[in-house]
Amino acid sequence: MNQVYQLLKLVFTEKKRLVLTFVFTIFVAFFTYTFVNLVQPIMDFYMFKLSPGGIPDKTRFVDVLLNIFGISMDQLVTYLPLILIVVILGKGLFTFLSSFFMNSIGLKVTRGMRNDLFSHLVYQSTDYFDQRSTGELLSRLTNDVDKIQEALSGSAKDMMQELFILFALLVGVFFIDWRLALAAFIITPIALVPLMIFSQKLKRIGMTNQIQMAEIYNLLHEAITGNKIVKAFTMEKFEFKKFLKSTRDYLKVGLKFAWISSMSSPFMEFMGGVVGAFILLVGSNRIANNQISAGDFGAFVMAVFMMYTPIKRLSRANNIIQRAVACHERVLEILNKTPTVKEHKKAYPIPPIKGKIRFDQVSFEYNESGPVLENIDFAIQPSQKAALVGFSGAGKTTIVNLISRFYDPTAGRVLVDGIDIREVTLDSLRSQIGLVTQELILFNDTVRNNIAYGLKNIPMKDIISAAKSAEAHQFIMKLSKGYDTFIGEKGGLLSSGQQQRIAIARALLKDPPILILDEATSALDSKSERLVQRALSNVMKDRTTFIIAHRLSTIRNADMILVLDRGKIIEKGTHDELCRKNGIYKKLYELQFPESREEDF
Repeated sequence: MNQVYQLLKLVFTEKKRLVLTFVFTIFVAFFTYTFVNLVQPIMDFYMFKLSPGGIPDKTRFVDVLLNIFGISMDQLVTYLPLILIVVILGKGLFTFLSSFFMNSIGLKVTRGMRNDLFSHLVYQSTDYFDQRSTGELLSRLTNDVDKIQEALSGSAKDMMQELFILFALLVGVFFIDWRLALAAFIITPIALVPLMIFSQKLKRIGMTNQIQMAEIYNLLHEAITGNKIVKAFTMEKFEFKKFLKSTRDYLKVGLKFAWISSMSSPFMEFMGGVVGAFILLVGSNRIANNQISAGDFGAFVMAVFMMYTPIKRLSRANNIIQRAVACHERVLEILNKTPTVKEHKKAYPIPPIKGKIRFDQVSFEYNESGPVLENIDFAIQPSQKAALVGFSGAGKTTIVNLISRFYDPTAGRVLVDGIDIREVTLDSLRSQIGLVTQELILFNDTVRNNIAYGLKNIPMKDIISAAKSAEAHQFIMKLSKGYDTFIGEKGGLLSSGQQQRIAIARALLKDPPILILDEATSALDSKSERLVQRALSNVMKDRTTFIIAHRLSTIRNADMILVLDRGKIIEKGTHDELCRKNGIYKKLYELQFPESREEDF
């Protein structure tokens, strides 16, 4: 129940709308109650043609209304058709208003929830995304929130409105004949036990159902984003079989949910039939003894049977809310997750960076499987070019990720201009680091906006200048709309070389004192690579640059080359110094350039 309360508590964030919904719902209950009580005069005075003196003497709700409005029973009978229309119209109007405002509450709450979820996601640390699939996160942000919205907009409204109507009808039946009401509700509590069992099962199955849906989202994401690889390896049938299995599992869980949720309504109807039969037995006896009139009994029976509509809706609302509770728990997992990389409370903006980088006995591990870096210790002076070399998995990319503070070291310190980067604000640090990653990240936007990403009010001439430096201007001008051309998701409408040059232009426009090039020329052909290398050599003159490259020809002029193996620096020096050492670097170089073996280092 606490979890249901936590979910429904969300609606209290919209207090004004909730108060209006509450007021309108009271009117719905009032008109429902009035409608039921109009059955008594309709039956007694219209159908059975009784006079007021011919019915058992007792106070009725209709009598109260007559006293309030100062009219007689004869006048009521005369205007009864018109009064009935007004009551039905009033109930419909206030039902519409309460439904509209409750729907608006659900829409506003879930909008805020989506915004909070997205905010938490974009500010999460990089390691969070290493451990979560994109499809799962998309499922929580879309499908799970949709289920919560369905519960808040529809089921929460039903729960509130039907509870008020149920309460009004309960008051009504006790007001009509409290003895008959007590007799009718003796067996009703028996229905609560199965209802509680249904709720627990529905919540558990609802959680499994959402996990299966997240798996479907994940498969969709992988198949769509990796469609070229799927086609290249002719794995369409394999991917389709995986998707079929996932949808089959989702169907099985969905059928279980449907089985249990469908069982609850017939059960409540059965209980209604049992109660109805009992009422007929007791009621007929009270009519025979002239303890209530036929009209009173008709109103009582209508009120009792009208109760089962809200009870059924409450049962259905409970089914939806239980699923939403499971979705809310999955959403809270994201909202309650705090970033592992976060600013210190006393963090301050780092001054303009000169570019001295120091790794002081730095170690790092992604998880408990073992260290990725061990005791990394080196220093790079301002405006120097440092190259990181080694086999795949040696830790090269991890080192540059630590500089940008995508991760924090598990031991040691990373210093920029002598300042531990954990002491400064993330924005001030990252705003002074340019990054061209091995995995290209471009957005479904124009060329102009991709180059100027993260920068405001940048003159067009500066964007063009950066593009020219990256040897991108020429091909951009050949696009259909030049710099205003949309490049598709991940830049899919451009070639790999063009994508790479756009990413380089973006880093150059930022004009950072520290530049990180992680395989920045990997996707370029030989001609483009020569052009970009020439441009980069000019750009790197006045900034500290870290270069990760498998093509060793691109780093021969680096001021320091760090050779990594299994997370450790095993060699460092210039190209000529490392070649004379006859170590791993020389072996790597000879693998790429066999003719170099004939040279004397």
